[in-house]
Amino acid sequence: MSSERLIEMLSFGGDVLVFQCKSLSSKSRDHRKGSEVSFCSLSFNRDSQVFSIRERQTQPMHRDGSAETALVHCASAEDVQQRHKVPCVLLKLCKKRTSAFKYMLYSVCTSTEGKLHVEFALPYEMRENISILQGPTLVWSHENSVFYASSRTGGVKEVPVPMTVRFIGELPRHQRKLVIYGTRSDVKNILYFIEEEESYNAACLVPDAYSAVIQCMMVFSAEEVGGSFKSAVLAATSMKQLVCFENGLPRDVCPLPYEQPLNIRLVHTLKNDCLVVVTFSQGNVCAVWKHTFQVASCWTGVRQLLVDDFVGCGTDQMLLVFEERDSSGELLSNFLLTDLCGITYSCGRSDVLNTSDAAQENFLLTVHALESRLQSGLNFLEDLQRDVEVKDRLVLQSLVALTDLVSGREHVIFPPEQEGLVSLWDEEEDDDAGDEEHDGMQTECAEALLNVDRVWQRVIGQSLIVGVVLRPTDNTSVTNISASVVVDSCQTGAAPVMNTKILRFPASVAHGPSAAKKIRRSDCSADGDSGVSRLALVAVTDVAPLLTSGCIKCPIMLHYSTKESSGSPPGDCARVSHYCGQISVDLRDISTGKLHPRLLQDSKLNTEEAREDLLSLVAVLDVWFFLVECWDHTLADVQGWLQESLRVERLDVDPRFTADPSDVRLFRWEQKSPFQAVLSVRCRDDLRLLQFLHSLCDFLPASHHIQLLESPRSRGSDLAQTLETEIRTIMQDVSSVLQCGEGQTTGQEESDATSEPLQRLREEWQRERGRYHSRLRPLVDATPYSRLVERLIDTQLDADEVALMEASRL
Repeated sequence: MSSERLIEMLSFGGDVLVFQCKSLSSKSRDHRKGSEVSFCSLSFNRDSQVFSIRERQTQPMHRDGSAETALVHCASAEDVQQRHKVPCVLLKLCKKRTSAFKYMLYSVCTSTEGKLHVEFALPYEMRENISILQGPTLVWSHENSVFYASSRTGGVKEVPVPMTVRFIGELPRHQRKLVIYGTRSDVKNILYFIEEEESYNAACLVPDAYSAVIQCMMVFSAEEVGGSFKSAVLAATSMKQLVCFENGLPRDVCPLPYEQPLNIRLVHTLKNDCLVVVTFSQGNVCAVWKHTFQVASCWTGVRQLLVDDFVGCGTDQMLLVFEERDSSGELLSNFLLTDLCGITYSCGRSDVLNTSDAAQENFLLTVHALESRLQSGLNFLEDLQRDVEVKDRLVLQSLVALTDLVSGREHVIFPPEQEGLVSLWDEEEDDDAGDEEHDGMQTECAEALLNVDRVWQRVIGQSLIVGVVLRPTDNTSVTNISASVVVDSCQTGAAPVMNTKILRFPASVAHGPSAAKKIRRSDCSADGDSGVSRLALVAVTDVAPLLTSGCIKCPIMLHYSTKESSGSPPGDCARVSHYCGQISVDLRDISTGKLHPRLLQDSKLNTEEAREDLLSLVAVLDVWFFLVECWDHTLADVQGWLQESLRVERLDVDPRFTADPSDVRLFRWEQKSPFQAVLSVRCRDDLRLLQFLHSLCDFLPASHHIQLLESPRSRGSDLAQTLETEIRTIMQDVSSVLQCGEGQTTGQEESDATSEPLQRLREEWQRERGRYHSRLRPLVDATPYSRLVERLIDTQLDADEVALMEASRL
């Protein structure tokens, strides 16, 4: 890098930071000229497709009235005091009457001023391997010696190991980051850690045979795992090759079109693709696809290469600044901004034909569609290959079993888990578990009571929702669990039937500061509550029968299964009822909206009450599932249409849901692939649903297809109603059949009235004995009994069908 540049550019935060050095005329008698260094920030405007100055004027950073100043090097580095990256620039000051060179390392701490980190003088001029690393720390080499300086060192320090430098940089994913890779005088390659002042064998990065031809390199990852050193390195050699090394061994080679490589940069593009960009001397640049390791494009006459998210789309782009064609002095008047994946902007270039936004968007959609189809085809092919492997293994096992049978040998049957097979039926011999199955969850017995956190209540329309937050212990059964309201018979009569559901209680959503302009890939994961996962039992019933006497206060009971004793067998379970709290329902509270969910009016709520509101809405609202497909191109932005046209708002308590503040409706948009998504609509009004579907069909293009996947649970076949019908059938019809049989028996008693006294007493005793046996084993007519059996079978089938629908929906 030349030390006499007057303009240096650096990408930082999606903008271009330009450092300028200009001479100042002096009015003193010796006619010495001073100099001034200033900086300004340029941002890209997608409408005008040019870079414009963000501030009104440039800001001065350094001024000297007696020395000439030159820009040596600029880079972004982490400031250990501020703990974030800052743009840095290295200045050189030279006086004509002295032979020394003065260097100053600045960083731009604000938009109007710079900060001086280190200042020193050298008897020579820096020319080789200049790097600005975290600290910020300045590292350079001179005559097989390496020097470094920072605000912590208090001056210039020399690395005690003489070496020919191949690489100066930072090791990602490694605690000791600042490292130098070079060759000593005894022709041994070493890794020298600057801060620890320790040296190690460099074969873990690059083999020794390649050290003589390496011109520049880039370290992707380097970490110590299990006593060994894992690394991934890219290196450009003097043999016009780009070599990929993994754990110190070459893995792939790509021929390069130019000689004398200088630097390697990485560009993160769309769809998780990466470009490796190599800069060469004489203004040559080459881009290579990382996944295919093939040359993607080449450019010549490039003055500088910058990499950042200049258009604000969340991924990187390359900014190729070419040599100026005119002497107008305008900054960035000849450039090319591209990522080779659909984003292309140019200024002063004639080799880019189509730069319109519409063409770029169509090209991007086409690429996404082709990539998604290719990915789905590969996934389908992998599934077929796994099925073929399973079939081949089963055929082989069948042949072995047949051979053992013919030979008279005992055949060993392997467990299904070892063969990768899954049973289609539950193989546990537990009769009670089949009767007590609820919501598709596993059945187990409990020895300890449930841990009840709290009880809440809501009223939505004509429905009363009662919720119980549970923290199940290791021995608690949450499968066969239900809730009931204990009411006074003098108030409301019979206790209402409650439809009970088990739901996962939502965890709290962490709210951090607003995201940056670009979203990078990271390994961060959003964790929920650190404690034991909680469950919510939500019961729904009609509120009108409970309010016949005005205000009511009802205890809430939980019913579940537990072992009778510690020595009981695993299948011997007893039914337990547990008091968990009390609710109070007042007609005035319902009229004032006190028991209505507040989540619909304020979507920014993220409290325990807001989570209770969401569970209440999910439990009481009918849900429809619609499959939206389009195989020609990617799906339309339905989520954006919901927020813009219908004014729905995303719920902070669960960002997967959006709510309509003007109506009791919940929406959830689940994107399965770029061509397929599932839209779930929760509401209670069929007319409102039809109006919504009409608006949705008007918004979706003609190529989109919408299909109903599942209808709501309430269509006259509710589980509670079907169970009531089954109980009523058993009680009424069975009693009528028994009464009919008893009436036939009593009719026979009155047949004899003219017998002799002794015979009459004997027959009366026999009739009394027959009547006693008829009560224990009554005789019924075959026709009513067969009709009763048919009705019982029909009602039980209806109840089973509704229970299966409920379980599959949950």
